[in-house]
Amino acid sequence: MRAGAEPRHREILPSLYQVPGGRVLPGRPLDALPASTLSARRAPSTLRGMSTRIVVLGPSAHEQAAALAAARPDVEFYPVADVARGPLPASADAVFGWGVPPELFNRVSNIRWVQWWAAGVERALSLPESVLLTRMEDVFTPDMAEHVLGCLLDWVKNFDQARRQQAEHVWARYDTASLHGQVLVVAGAGRIGGGMADRLEALGVVVRRLARTHRVRPDGSVVYGHDESEAALLGANGVILVLPHTPETIGFLNAARIGQMAPGAVVVNVGRGSAVDEEALMAALASGQLSRAYLDVARHEPLPADSPLWDAPGVRITPHVSGPNRHDDVLAYSLENLARWERGEPLRGVVDRQRGY
Repeated sequence: MRAGAEPRHREILPSLYQVPGGRVLPGRPLDALPASTLSARRAPSTLRGMSTRIVVLGPSAHEQAAALAAARPDVEFYPVADVARGPLPASADAVFGWGVPPELFNRVSNIRWVQWWAAGVERALSLPESVLLTRMEDVFTPDMAEHVLGCLLDWVKNFDQARRQQAEHVWARYDTASLHGQVLVVAGAGRIGGGMADRLEALGVVVRRLARTHRVRPDGSVVYGHDESEAALLGANGVILVLPHTPETIGFLNAARIGQMAPGAVVVNVGRGSAVDEEALMAALASGQLSRAYLDVARHEPLPADSPLWDAPGVRITPHVSGPNRHDDVLAYSLENLARWERGEPLRGVVDRQRGY
C-alpha cells in the first residue's frame, strides 16, 4: 500500500472499530477481501418494501449487531443470542451467524439468505433448500497456512528435543532436517489448501496437490483427482489434510493410504476430524510408519478426556484453533456480501449443497 493510502477495509466497514458509546472492538486490521469467482445464484436487489431486517445469531449477537448497525444504520440488525429463549422477529430477510437451527425457519418467516460464519457447513446443509447459503471463504488461509507451517517446522527442527533438553538443563547438539525438498501432499487443494501449497512451494517443498477432480494448472502442474489419491501419496513425506466433511472424505486417511507414504511421514489435519481413521493413525504412529501427527480437529469435538489420542506417542493436539473467526473479519465479510446482495451481484462463498461445501 502506498504511503498515506487509506486501507480498503475502511470503505467496507467505516465504523466497525468504534461502536456507540465509544468502545473500540478488538481484532487485527482488516485485510482487503478478494472477490469470489463463484457466481451461482443471484439474490434479489430489492429485499423488502421497508428497512432490511437481518437476524444476528450467536452468543455475542448484541455486540455484533451493534457493530454492524454502526456501519449500516439503514439496516435493522436483530440480535438473537439463543433461538430457544428468543425473542424472535416475526419475519426477516437474512440471518448472519453460525449454528443456525432449522427450527428458526418455522418461527421466522421470509428468510431468503443465511451467511454462515464458518468455512465448514456440514451442520448448515439441513437448512431449507430454498434459502441461499453462503460460507466464509478466503478469510482463513493466512492463519491456517501459518498453523500448518508451524507444525511442519516443529517436525523437521525437532523442537520437542529442545524442550526436553531445556527441562533437564542439558546443552547437547541434536540432528534436525529441512522442509526444503520434502514431498508433501495437500489433500483438499481448494482456496485454503491451494494457498498453503503456494506458501510451502516458496520454501522449496515439493507439493502434490490433491482435489476432488483431476486438472492441469496454468503453470502445467497437475492436480491429482480423488481417484488418484494413492498415486499422490506414494512415497510422500507427509500429508496436510484440508478436507471438508462429505461422504467422500469420511475416513479418507486410512491404513492403506498411510501405508503409501514413506516411513516416518507426518500428518497435519486442519480440515475435519472425520477425514482420519484415528485407530489406523495411532497404529501407524506405534509402528513408525508415521513419526508425528498434528491434529487441530478430531472426529468428536470437544475431544473426550478419555480419548487415547491425548496420550498417543507422536500426537500433538490443538483445539480447532488453526482458522480463528476474528470479530472484524467476520463482520466485514458479511457486510460486503450484504452490499452484493442488495445490488443483485454474485455473493462470495455460495455453498454447493450437492458437494457439501
